[in-house]
Amino acid sequence: MQRSRAIAGHATQSTTARARLDATRGLAIAYIDEGPLDADRVFLCLHGNPSWSYYWRHLVLGLRDRYRCIVPDHIGMGLSDKPDDSRELAAAAQEHGLVFDAMNSNTFQDQPSAKVSYKFGSLSHVDRCVREQAIEHNIDCIGIGQAIGSKALTVWVGDGSNFAGQSNFRGALERYLESMREIYAAIPNDWRLFIEHKMYEPAFYSTVINDWGTSYYCARELGEKAACLVDLGHHAPNVNIEQIVSRLIQFRKLGGFHFNDSKYGDDDLDAGSVKPFQLFLIFNELVDADGIDGFDPSYMLDQSNNVTDPIESLVTSAVEVSRAYVQALIVDRKKLEEAQNACDAIAALATLKEAFTTDVSPILAAARERSGGAIDPIAVYRASGYRKFKDKERPATKGISAGIV
Repeated sequence: MQRSRAIAGHATQSTTARARLDATRGLAIAYIDEGPLDADRVFLCLHGNPSWSYYWRHLVLGLRDRYRCIVPDHIGMGLSDKPDDSRELAAAAQEHGLVFDAMNSNTFQDQPSAKVSYKFGSLSHVDRCVREQAIEHNIDCIGIGQAIGSKALTVWVGDGSNFAGQSNFRGALERYLESMREIYAAIPNDWRLFIEHKMYEPAFYSTVINDWGTSYYCARELGEKAACLVDLGHHAPNVNIEQIVSRLIQFRKLGGFHFNDSKYGDDDLDAGSVKPFQLFLIFNELVDADGIDGFDPSYMLDQSNNVTDPIESLVTSAVEVSRAYVQALIVDRKKLEEAQNACDAIAALATLKEAFTTDVSPILAAARERSGGAIDPIAVYRASGYRKFKDKERPATKGISAGIV
């Protein structure tokens, strides 16, 4: 390998040599190799996820005069090759210890290759050709999911109407169920099918799968592999979401969650940023249900990060979800049950508030450290330089903008 004393792509005073090594599946790994070839000690520096070799720049500067430093970019990161098909993606994820949960189909946006439009619906459209295209797309998602190791399909449709009389309510739901039966028939035996409801948007007069009751009815009609997915922003204002969670647990139809937060509607804000007590109460129901046979909900962060770094928002949300879970774990269940049986509302609330107001941040930090993570993940992410590198690799495209949205 040619060992130059010049930097490649880093805005720093360090002198590093970069090279590429052919790895598995025809993908190449980019790496830094710096220091004496005959050094008596070699440091192999491996970055975490998401990050790249730039994270180790200061360490390399301090060691390279005496020791050899080899710093690779993992496949899919930094200057290494990126997988471009499902099986390569699955293999790259496995190398990083990542797995894929539910696939999410998209029949609410028209794709360039689409033959027909979803403007007036998809799985419930009056035109059989549109429904068939939507069904085929969902079945294609199952195939991709099988290739990458997924075990579930989430179906959310924006089907609905904006004017009274525009849609026949019963007819639309029957067409939806007819389409879903075809999708359900393609679900592998070890998979689950998640039905996601939403009160409104993009339709503002009626929505086909508008609430948890309709979702539950459809899941029950389809069969054992079908369950309901709860998005925290898809309800009417001030709905008791924790009670909905409890009901679905009781009916054996809680499939999973899309965690986010909201102030007015489906705002898709960071989880726990507006209603942390509600998030805690949801996890209180989940912890209370622990031990129920077959209880295994899936969890996903579903957010829209318009004014923040998406990775920072996802990290923050993951911390808040973990916080709510740990707080729910320390609820004095025996004390709570005694208060409930005594009809002592104040004591019951105080028991929950005692857990909710407990600062569990040190527990979360210790857990991250023990698992090999960062005590302060946001600080470590910012120090890695990952965002600056990706800004150069994926420059923003100019187009018509509505401003903040």
